[in-house]
Order: sequence, then structure tokens, then C-alpha cells
Amino acid sequence: MLPPMQNPKDDTQASLHFRGGPIASLVPMATFLTTTVILVALGAPEVEGMILGCMLGLSLGMCLARSVGGYSDRIFTLMANRTSTVAVVCWLWAGVFSAVLAQSGLVEAIVWVGWKTQLTGSLFTVAVFISAALFATAVGTGLGTIIGFTAVMFPAGIALSADPAALAGAILSGAAFGDNLAPISDTTIISAATQETDVGGVVRSRLRYVLPASFIAILLFSLFGGGAPGTDPASAEKILSEKADPSGLPMLIPAAIVFIVAVSGRHFLAALTAGIFSAILLGATIGAFSLADIFHITADGKIGGAAVAGAMGLVPTAILTLLLVTVIGIMEAGGILARLVSLLDRIAGPSIRKAELAIVALVSVTNISVSVNTVAMITAGPLANSLRKKKNIDPHRSANLLDTVSCSFPYILPYSATIIAATSVQLDLHSQDPNIPVVPWIEQASYFYYGLVLFPVMILCVMTGWGRGQQTPIKS
Repeated sequence: MLPPMQNPKDDTQASLHFRGGPIASLVPMATFLTTTVILVALGAPEVEGMILGCMLGLSLGMCLARSVGGYSDRIFTLMANRTSTVAVVCWLWAGVFSAVLAQSGLVEAIVWVGWKTQLTGSLFTVAVFISAALFATAVGTGLGTIIGFTAVMFPAGIALSADPAALAGAILSGAAFGDNLAPISDTTIISAATQETDVGGVVRSRLRYVLPASFIAILLFSLFGGGAPGTDPASAEKILSEKADPSGLPMLIPAAIVFIVAVSGRHFLAALTAGIFSAILLGATIGAFSLADIFHITADGKIGGAAVAGAMGLVPTAILTLLLVTVIGIMEAGGILARLVSLLDRIAGPSIRKAELAIVALVSVTNISVSVNTVAMITAGPLANSLRKKKNIDPHRSANLLDTVSCSFPYILPYSATIIAATSVQLDLHSQDPNIPVVPWIEQASYFYYGLVLFPVMILCVMTGWGRGQQTPIKS
């Protein structure tokens, strides 16, 4: 029989005491970060390994707690933290919606649009960036965009005189744009959740940063995105004709519904629900998929379909979120979080600019250490949230600092999942056709114009205060 748990309300207010003092409450987080750095160094930055790192950290923290019972009860209480539960619920709905759109053939439809533009060279590279950005914004997945577009647009673009490195950079840039802006993106959801604000307001306020960066990226791709003359335009025609299919274009309507409803101020969960039902209804009506493709029960009693895969695909990240929020809650209960915030507060002094620079530095270092931008924001978010409350920084502003930085240079770290995915697809294409090159990491990174522009844009915004005074504070 389990011992009775303490009253959650009272438990939340109580402090935890550790052998070694408040600094010992850092052990769970330090263990997680150490484990993650080791996984990154070994080339396996998998969420499942990070989950075990969190579990190990919490277990070691228990050994240092003066009250094992109180520490254990606090873990259960912290698991019910609103920040984590909001993120988990949003991810479940967003995962279903994204999977339904992917099932509808939307990527093939957007590829068809790019094909019919009849562009070559640098203009084709621009079209790749825009189409990848459109798809990533619709489905909210940067990684899925990289895999889908590299498989089709990369070989076709090479045959149409586009520079291979620029093509790779355009796909990465488009993926980062959508990951940064999409209301259903995991980075958008977690940046809003950790700053205790609304997704719609975050997306609206983020436009002032991402649009200038994307316009500059388009200009740079148009200037430097061309390559050698295409060796075989007929090959590009063959690739695109096999993959392109306009039948999924109407599925942009549900994506637009979610975006419009979310930024109009309606509840984000209502926007996603409307998107899911409209996507299923429209997709089944136009024949993009059958209802069995979305959900079915097999003869042996298993359940499957896009909806199931979409919801369950984010379960590991959801579990890691619950554990990380718990780890940070342990730091808060142990007193070390308040000391860290006070340290940052003293460094920043009365300066809002220095406080925002501290948030930028915090999320940058965390991204470099963790390599998964969502996990980095979950880790750095609560500390950034405490600091922004002390300095009365608008939650939209701090959420944007977290997300835009995480979708800038960290997107092309050599050990990031995005670069690994892009290179893996290129290797597969090269094995099928030796004329298709595998672009070295440094060359892909050099053409990641969206992210390389976005980071200095955010630094400029912090230094000048642009965008800071235009936001309306929202009650937490």
C-alpha cells in the first residue's frame, strides 16, 4: 500500500532541504545535462536517453534529500505542473493534426506548386525556401520538412542549375521558419507554455521578427542560390512529375483555419480541434485519404492510423517535459533557482536590455549543450520566466527570445537532428545516383540564411529595444 501523499497545495509551498545545502538541488539538472552531453558526443541525442538521464538525476537527488518522503511526494506534485500539462495536451492535439495533413499528401501538393513555377537556378532555390516554409508552417514539423523536401527538391534543383549547398540551406531555412512560426510547432507551444502566455499572441508578436529575416533570406538566396548549368533538366522533370501531385492542395485550408483561429485570440485547443475535424472531413471528401487511414482496428485487435501515430509520436517528448519540469521544480524547492535568478538579476541590474541578453545567452548555451531545441527551451524556459517576471518583461517577448534563438544557429549545429537528417537523405540519394552530391556540414551551414540572419536580428532588437514596447502585457 502506498503511503498517503501530502496535500499538494501545502507541498507546493514547502521547501526541500538537502545534504550539502541548496546547491545540492542542482544534482538532478546537472546529471541530466551531463547525460545529454555524453549522448550528443556519442552521436545519439535521443529523447529516450534523456528521459533516463532525468530519472537518474531525480534518483540521485533523492539520495541527498533530508526527507525522502517529502522529496518523493514533491515529484508527484510537480508532475501536475500546469506548464507541462498544457504543453502535453497541446502536443497531443497538434500531433494528430500534423499527422492528418501529412497523410493527405500536402508535401506532394506543395512540390507540385514548385514544379509548375518553371523556375531554374537561384529562383528555384528561392521557390524551395518558400515552399518548405509554407509546408513547415502548415504541419509544424521542421524535421519532417527536411526529410520530405530533401528527397524530392534537392535532386530536382541540382538538375535545374541550383547550387547544392544553397538548396540544402534553403530547405533547412524553410524548416526553421515553420518550426519558428507555426502555431502547432512544438517550439511555439513550449515557448508560450514556459512563459505562461498564449500561443496566438506569441505567433502574432513573432511576425515582426521572422518576416524581416525571411525577406533578407529570400534576397540572399536569389543572389547566391544559383549553381552550374543543369546537366539534365529532363531528370528534374522526371523526379518532380513522379512526386508532384496537386490533389492535396485543398488541405491548406485546415492549416489556414488553425493559424487564423489561433492568432485571432481564440483558445489554441479550440483552433486545433477545428483544424482536426475540418482536415478529416475535407481529406475524406476529396479522396486524399480514407477514414481508415486516420484510424482503424486491425484483425488482431491493434489500433493504427495517422491519428494514432501522430498523438503517440510525441509521447516521449511529453514524458521528458514532465520530468524536466519536475527537475526544475526541485531546484526551485531547494532554493537554488531563486539564487540563480538573483544572480542574473544582479548582473542585469536595472537594465531590461541586459536581462534580455541574459535570456539569449541562457537559451543559446542550453541549445549548444542539449542539441534539441524543444528540450533546450524546456530547460531554460522556467529560469527565463522567473527573470522576465522580476524585470516585468512581457511574456510574448521572452517567449520570442527563446524560440527565435532556438530556431537560429542551433538549427545547424553539426550534431543537431536537423543536420543529421539532411545529410542522411543526401547520402541515400547519392547511393542511388553518384551525380547527386553530399553537401559538407560547413557548406550547408553557410547557406542557412534564415537562421544566420534571424540571430543578429534578435540581438539588434534586444540592443535597440525594438518590439519590446509594442507588446501588451498579459496576466500570467
